[in-house]
This record gives sequence, structure tokens and C-alpha cells, in this order.
Amino acid sequence: MLLALSAAVAWFSLRRAPSRFEHYPPITLWAWERPEDLRGFDPKRFGVAYLDKTILISDRIEIIPRRQPLAVDRAAKVIAVVRIEARAGIADLSDPALPEKLSRIILQPANRQVSALQIDFDAGQSQRGFYTKLLHEVRRCLPESMPLSITALASWCAYDDWIRALPVDEAVPMFFRMGPEHPPSSKSGWEYPVREPLCQGVAGVSTDEAWPKLKSGTRLYVFHPRSWNTVVLNNLEGYWP
Repeated sequence: MLLALSAAVAWFSLRRAPSRFEHYPPITLWAWERPEDLRGFDPKRFGVAYLDKTILISDRIEIIPRRQPLAVDRAAKVIAVVRIEARAGIADLSDPALPEKLSRIILQPANRQVSALQIDFDAGQSQRGFYTKLLHEVRRCLPESMPLSITALASWCAYDDWIRALPVDEAVPMFFRMGPEHPPSSKSGWEYPVREPLCQGVAGVSTDEAWPKLKSGTRLYVFHPRSWNTVVLNNLEGYWP
């Protein structure tokens, strides 16, 4: 009984351990492949997650680096985002050395101000084993203190628990561009079940779609379909978790 209680306490303590994202701003702006000048924004309120590179996997690996300029203040928290595209039935993920090869590519961000890493990969069911190995390799090579984030299909956070054991600090549920099974709502405050602990306390939303109901304290990643500007940022000022 004592051993069982000790194990339960240890498990609870592990789940409640401080997140590596604990001191990150409440709002992180996704800066995708377009010119972005994010200087002058309050670094205590806004972080920046910029698209660093896209990796295309078919029968070979193609790397598309960021081509658009990005300007951020020195005080800003900057997250490098690596997008992976690997069409099922076309991408060859069979090489056992592939996770290590991709890890080396991922861990070479163009911006030296990077303080965290995020991987954006809509892994199909047959690709989950590969993705799990890749994330373990990336986590192994990252500095211990550096946060590791992934984007997540909303279904991964609700009905599909395959991400539970992944070595990441957070999985950001993408509450926009959700596809025909969940068309955009016309009203804010719509609800979606989030059961996976890795997905709780964080959300991905877009300025051009209605936001779901969010718990107090939720950290946001916000997508904007055009370059960020002061007017759009002012519209986010009302959000303070």
C-alpha cells in the first residue's frame, strides 16, 4: 500500500512539474511565410513563433528555408517552427536513420535568438511511429532547458490519446482550419472537448475565425493570414488570461 501511494504521489508530482513554457508570454504570434516586422510589440505580452523552414519528404528530403524577412526585438521570446510535409503513400519513412537525419536539420534554426522549438506535422496514423521516434531524437539533442512544442489536430486532444507519451512540453490544439468535419463557427465561445493533458492550458486560434470557449489562463498561439500590424495587435489587447 505504501509503495502504491508513493508511486501515485510521484506520478502526480511529475504531471504537475513546472512547464518549460511557464514564463512565456500569454500570446504568441505565428509569423508564417510573409514579411513580418514585429518590433515595438510588448515582449511581456507577445512572443513570436516564426516559420523557420519546411521539410518536404517524398523519396528524398527537400528543405525549404524561410525566404521572407523577419524583424523582432531582442527582448522577445522567439520560437522556431519547423513544418513537416509527408504525404501518406508518397513519403518514404522506412529508413531507420531518418529520425536522426531530420533531427539534425530541425536543430539548425536560422535565427540565433530562438529560445524554444515547435514542430508542425499533421502525422497520419501510419506515420505516428516515425513521428514518435523523431520527437524522441529531437528532445534528446535539445538543451535540457529548451521547451519543445508540437501543433496538434484537435482530434488528438479529444478522442485520440496517442500523443500522451510524447516527450514534448505541450501539444497546441489547432482550433481553426479544422476541415469539413468541423466547419468554422460563426460565433465565438463554441465548445470542443480537450481531454489530453498535453493540450490543456494552450490553444491555437486564428484572427479570421471565431474562437472556442477558453479557460482562464490559456496561453494562445494566434495565426493571422496576412502580415501582422498594430491594428490587429490592438484587437488582441482584450485577451489577458
